[in-house]
Amino acid sequence: MKARMRFVFVPRREREPLGMNLFLLRWNRIEHVMMLVHRMLRVLAALLVVLSVGVCLDAGTTRIRAQGKQQETKIAGTVCNVAGEGIVGATLWLQHDADTAALEVVTGADGKYEFVVGGGGRYKLKVMKDGFRDAGVDPIQVNEGGIKKVDVILEKEGAKAEASAGANSDSNGSASSQASGKAMEFSDEPNFAVAGVTDWSNVGLHGSDANVKTSETLVKETAALKAGAVTAANVTAGAPSEGDAHRLAGDGKEKSGDPVAAVNEYEKAAKLEPSEENYFAWGTELLKHRAGVATVEVFKKGVELHPKSARMRAGLGAAYYADGQFGEAAELMCEAADLNPADAAPYLFLGKMEDASNDGFACSEERLAEFVNGERKNAQANYYYGLVLWKKGRKEQNAEEIALAEVFFRRALAIDANFGEVYVQLGMLYNARGQKEPSLLCFERAVAVSPRLSAAHYQLSLAYRRAGDAEKADQQMKVYDELKRAEDAALEKQRREMRQFVTILKDGAAPAPK
Repeated sequence: MKARMRFVFVPRREREPLGMNLFLLRWNRIEHVMMLVHRMLRVLAALLVVLSVGVCLDAGTTRIRAQGKQQETKIAGTVCNVAGEGIVGATLWLQHDADTAALEVVTGADGKYEFVVGGGGRYKLKVMKDGFRDAGVDPIQVNEGGIKKVDVILEKEGAKAEASAGANSDSNGSASSQASGKAMEFSDEPNFAVAGVTDWSNVGLHGSDANVKTSETLVKETAALKAGAVTAANVTAGAPSEGDAHRLAGDGKEKSGDPVAAVNEYEKAAKLEPSEENYFAWGTELLKHRAGVATVEVFKKGVELHPKSARMRAGLGAAYYADGQFGEAAELMCEAADLNPADAAPYLFLGKMEDASNDGFACSEERLAEFVNGERKNAQANYYYGLVLWKKGRKEQNAEEIALAEVFFRRALAIDANFGEVYVQLGMLYNARGQKEPSLLCFERAVAVSPRLSAAHYQLSLAYRRAGDAEKADQQMKVYDELKRAEDAALEKQRREMRQFVTILKDGAAPAPK
C-alpha cells in the first residue's frame, strides 16, 4: 500500500512562530558546530606552542652543547687604589665585541674578581665604584682556554690623575693589562720601534678621496704648529738641556733627509725630558711619515702628560683622522678648541673635516658657532658654520636652517668675493630650492674666481645639463676630468716623494706600513 503524503495547512498567524523555531533550531546546530571548531583550534594552538617550545629548547640545548665543547677561558685580576690596596664592592662589566649582553661581577674583600667566559676573542671591561673615577680597558684580547690577568687601578674622584700601567704574563704568554681611571693608559716605554723607511703605500688610507686629501692637509698643518716651538736661536741664550739638544738634532736630521735618525733623536728627547715640546716633536715626526698606531700611541701619551695642551690634542685628532677614526678625531679637535678658544687652528681643522664629511660631527655646530662669533670678519669661519647649518637643514628638511646657512655663505662672500668653494655650496643650496637660474649663476661665478676648482666645473656641468645646454655641459665635464686627473697626479707625486716609516711592534709582530 502506497504511503500517502500529508499536507497540513498552517494558518499564517501560526506559521511565523514555527519559522522562528526552525530558525532557532538551525542556529543552535550551527553554534554547536562553531564551538566544536573553536575547541579544535585551541587544541591545535596548544600543540603548536608545545612544538615551538620544543624547537627553542632543542636550539638552546644545541647552543649549550656547542658551548660545552669550548675550553674554559678566564679573565681575572684585582681592582685596587693607587696605593695598591684592594677595593671591595667594585662592579665590573665584561662584554664581548660580538655580543650586546654583558657579564657582571663584584669584587670581594681582597679586591679580586674573575670572569669565566665561553671562548676567546676581543672583550672590553668597565669598572665602577662610588667615590672613584670609572675605568675601562678596551680591548682585551684573550685566547680560548687561556687566563688573562687584568689589574685595574681606580683613582679617587677629584684626585690628580696619575699614569699607571703595567704588564704581567698570562697563561697565553701575552702581556696582561693594567688600567687606571682613564680608559686607556700606556707605559713610559713605547710599544713599537721604527725599523726604517719605505716608499709610500696607500694601504692604510681610509675613506673617500675627500677624506684622504683632508688627512694630507691636517698632517701638514699639524706639523706647522711646531713653528712656535723652541728653536736653536731660542736656546742659545743659555746652555740647551740634553733633551733640547736631542730635539734640535732631530730637526737637523729631518731637514737633511734622514727621518729615521730624526725620529730616534725625538724619542730620546722625550724620554730624557717628557716636555710638551719634545712629545709634540716626536708625535708630528711619526705623523708626517705615516707611522699609524705608533703615532696615536705617542700623542695619547702626550695628551696624558700634558692635558692642557691644545696642539697635543689637535695632533692626536690628526692621527685618529689619518687612521680613519673620524668621529674620535672631531671630538679631539673640539676639545682642543675648548682648551684655547683664542687659537683658530683647531676650529679650522674641524671645519676642513666638516667640508670632507657628508653627515658632519656632533660637536661641530657649537664650536664653529663660537668660532664665527669670535671671528665675524673671518670668511672661513662664516663658511664653515654655514656649511654645518646647510648640512643640518638638508638632513632635517628645515627651511629655517637652510635660510640661515645662506646668510653665513653670503657673509663669507662679502668678506672674500673670490671664495670659490662658497659659490659652489650656495649654488647647490639654490638648486635644492628649485632656484635654477641663481644656482647656475653661482656655479659660473665659482668657475670664474677659482678656475682650478674641479668641483665648480662639475657642478656647472650639471647646471648646464639641467638648463638643456648639452654642449656647454660636455665642455665643463671635460674640464672637470682634466683637472681631476691633474689633482690626482700631483697628490700621487707628493706621496711618492714622502718616505714612510716601517714600525715593528715590540712583541715581534710587524704591521704593514700605514
